[in-house]
Amino acid sequence: MHFRRFWLGLGVTALLFGALTAAWANHHRALQTLHVPQTRTATLLLPGDGGNWLSLRSMTLTLSQPHLATHALTAHVAQSGRVTWERLAPVAANNPVIPVLFADNTHPQRESQQLTRVLRELHDRDHISRVNLVGHSSGGTIALDYLNQAHQAPVQVTHVVCIGSLPNDGEVPVSDAAKLHALVQGRVASYRLRLVHGQVWQTEHSLLHESATVDRQIAQFLYDPS
Repeated sequence: MHFRRFWLGLGVTALLFGALTAAWANHHRALQTLHVPQTRTATLLLPGDGGNWLSLRSMTLTLSQPHLATHALTAHVAQSGRVTWERLAPVAANNPVIPVLFADNTHPQRESQQLTRVLRELHDRDHISRVNLVGHSSGGTIALDYLNQAHQAPVQVTHVVCIGSLPNDGEVPVSDAAKLHALVQGRVASYRLRLVHGQVWQTEHSLLHESATVDRQIAQFLYDPS
């Protein structure tokens, strides 16, 4: 009986591992045919409430392909606001992608103030003058709070992507997410709302940053292949 349970458990584990491997392979392949212009505009990825590297890993690795973008840096922000940089590749005309990991990751307004220091150091140390901000859940709130600050870093924010944002860090009704249009109207050049349809395991709030469909739409918006 114990051996049967062992082999059954081993079989289930193998099936789950195989399914996850296949899902990752399909996710990665979803952007392999997409080729975009290469620029020095840095894309900062901002996690939601309690988010960490695991929250951003899939999106970072999917975007970090030779014809798309390069995971150049990771910014680690201490509770004090001090920024430690993990350098993985040159920051050049390679669409640098930069996950931002906050030690104090449950206070979006405080994180938005710390983001100012991240952006200022990027400008001063790596001569970055243009950035995109991509936030999942309350990561979108961090981006919007930053844009509402009186004193910002000397960089131009070119694109902002809010994934499942407003007004909390849980499930967000479409009607609430759509309210973002009124908040940014007259302050941005253009606004787009995109709905992603699929099974719950593909579109559930906490899995939106694991979606190949979401990643592809983000890449097309940020880098505009045309």
